[in-house]
Amino acid sequence: MLIDLHCHSNCSDGSLTPVELVNLAHQSNVEVLSITDHDNVDAYSVLYKTKIPLKIITGIEFSTVWNKIGIHVIGLNIDIQSAGLQSSINSQKVARRERAINISKRLEKHGLIDGYNKIIASTNPAQVGRPDFAKLLISEGIAKDWNQAFKKYLGAGKAGDVKSHWLSFDQVLDCILESGGIPVLAHPLYYKLTNSKLKRLLADFVKQGGIGLEVLNGYQNSDKTQYLCQLCREFGLRISVGSDFHEPDGRKKLGIDTKYFSGMDSVWELL
Repeated sequence: MLIDLHCHSNCSDGSLTPVELVNLAHQSNVEVLSITDHDNVDAYSVLYKTKIPLKIITGIEFSTVWNKIGIHVIGLNIDIQSAGLQSSINSQKVARRERAINISKRLEKHGLIDGYNKIIASTNPAQVGRPDFAKLLISEGIAKDWNQAFKKYLGAGKAGDVKSHWLSFDQVLDCILESGGIPVLAHPLYYKLTNSKLKRLLADFVKQGGIGLEVLNGYQNSDKTQYLCQLCREFGLRISVGSDFHEPDGRKKLGIDTKYFSGMDSVWELL
């Protein structure tokens, strides 16, 4: 069975509409799909009146902070009408907007004038993030390409690296659990933590009610996948998988074959 429990539509930073994303998943023989847009569930209001050719699991990818490190936690099978979830989403939306405005102000010192309003006027994205500023830096000739935009202006420690006042780690997990969902730690290797620090993160995650660990996130070296599967066994976590698909550019494809994980406890057994 092909499943995908981590992907994005244009309701956050993906390029396809929710309907286009579902249709592509169906064409790719994906049987179970969760659209996990950043800090919102808007995709599901779009899909509400649409005939769905595969099983859809409600989802969201929350931004939060653990020990001053930005962390993403996925919530699967959530009740999108939950009052607590909606309150958390509203809080995150405010944080995202304030962060984007602060990035814009900081980049003015580097020649990008009124960046936030230019982005809104030109594309009116569902969310304004660093990728939008990268595109604008390039289009205005301040950065020559994507790599330079992040290396000089938007990467860690640079002017556009603005920390947001996200919901706390425990608030995010409580919110997901209270809405009947399954908390999954997203792309654990993305944070570039040492082995000991990653284990401390997982220990805290389990303590706060975490249930799943994303052991495969798009294309990944098999040694890394095996390492994460071992951590699942060590910490009593269920495995989860996803493509982290954003756009049909050939780098990431929708759908992960579950046959590679037979015999392991998984989150999709709970869905």
